[in-house]
Amino acid sequence: MSLLENIKIIDLTRFVAGPHCTLILSDLGADVIKIEKPTKGDDLRIIGPKILNTSLWAAVLNRGKKSVTLDLKSNAGREILIELIREADVIVENFRPGVMEKLKLGWNNIKKINNKVIMARISGYGQNDSVEARQAFDATIQAETGFMEISGEEKKPTMIGTVLLDYTTGLNTAVGILAALNKRNSSGKGELIETSLISSALSLSMGAVPDYFLNKTNFGKNGNSDRFSSPSNTYKAKDGFIHIMAGSDDRFKGLALSMNKISLINNSLYKTPNSRIKNQTKIDKIVSNWTKKNTITNIGKILSKNSVPWGKVNNFSDFLKTKTAKNYLQIAKIKNRNIKVPECAIRFLSKNRKNKNIVPSIGQDNNKVLKNLGLSTSKLNNLKKKNIL
Repeated sequence: MSLLENIKIIDLTRFVAGPHCTLILSDLGADVIKIEKPTKGDDLRIIGPKILNTSLWAAVLNRGKKSVTLDLKSNAGREILIELIREADVIVENFRPGVMEKLKLGWNNIKKINNKVIMARISGYGQNDSVEARQAFDATIQAETGFMEISGEEKKPTMIGTVLLDYTTGLNTAVGILAALNKRNSSGKGELIETSLISSALSLSMGAVPDYFLNKTNFGKNGNSDRFSSPSNTYKAKDGFIHIMAGSDDRFKGLALSMNKISLINNSLYKTPNSRIKNQTKIDKIVSNWTKKNTITNIGKILSKNSVPWGKVNNFSDFLKTKTAKNYLQIAKIKNRNIKVPECAIRFLSKNRKNKNIVPSIGQDNNKVLKNLGLSTSKLNNLKKKNIL
C-alpha cells in the first residue's frame, strides 16, 4: 500500500511550484487529477525542449497524473469542478490572488462544498497583500528579495541557475498538505494552507534576517567561498576545479595533513575558525598552490583519507553520466517513447508501490474521470463541441 493510498487531489496549478508539489504527492501514492485549459493545457507544456510535441520540463513535473480539461470560466466547467471537489481530499491552486474568489471558489465557498477538503494556495507575495496581487515568477521574486545580489561574484545581479524558489515553495506546500491531512485524521475537518515564493526566499536566507535587524549587515555576494568558515572554496586543480570544505578545526587539520603542511595547524594566523576567516585570502592562496599542482583524483584520495569533504566541479552532463546520478533516475513514457527523468526524491519501501511513469497528453483522462461523476458519452461530446472540455 502506498503512503497516500486513496488520497484524491485536484490540481489546478500551472508552471512549476504547484506541479512540483503535486508530483511529490503523486509519487507518494496520491491520485492527482490535473485540471488544464482545453486544447492548450498547462502553460509549461510549450516551454523548452520537446519530444513528440511534449515539453520535457512538463513531462518531468506531470508524469503519473491524470489530465482533465475544463474551461473554469464557463458555468458547466465550474459545476464539473465542484463535483470533483466534493469527492476530493485536497485542492491545490496557484492563480493570482483573487482569481478563485472571482470564480466563487475561494476558501469560504470550498469548505461549504466539502468541509473535509484541504485547500492549498500558492502565490508570489501572499494571499492577503492586495497591493501585490500580481503575477509572479521565480526570477522576479529573486530580483525583489535580493537573491540576485547574493549569487555570483560579479557586481551585476546574478540569477540562480534554476528556479529554486519555485521548487522550494512546491516542497513547502506538500509538507503543509501532509500536516493538514494528519490533523484531519483527528479533527475530521479540512484546512486552508497558504505558501508564497516570498516566504520561501526568506526561509532560505540563513541568519541574514536577524543579522540585518541587529547589526544592519547586508546579505551580499560571497562567490563560492563559505560565508562563515575558511578554507572552504573552489580551487583550480591540474585538470579542472575542486571544491573543498575544511572550515572546522578538525577538517582544517586534515587539510594541513593532506597538503603536508602540519605547521599550519598551530600557526596563530590559522589556529581558530575566526582567525582563518580573517586570513582567508592567505589560506586560500596556500590551498590553491597545492591543488593546482595535483589532479582532482589524487587530491580527492588524499582528502578522503584525512576526512576532508570535497567535490569535483562537474558540468551537469558529466554528473548525469555518473553511477550516483543514474541511481536516482527512472523511466517515464511519452506515448511509446521512453525518457529518463529524476525519480521521487523521497524513497520508501512498499511492495505495492505504483510506478507512475506515464506522461499524460492534454485531456487524456476526460472520459474516465468524468464518467465516474455520472456524465454520459453524449454529454461529454456536447461539452467538447462547446470547448468546455
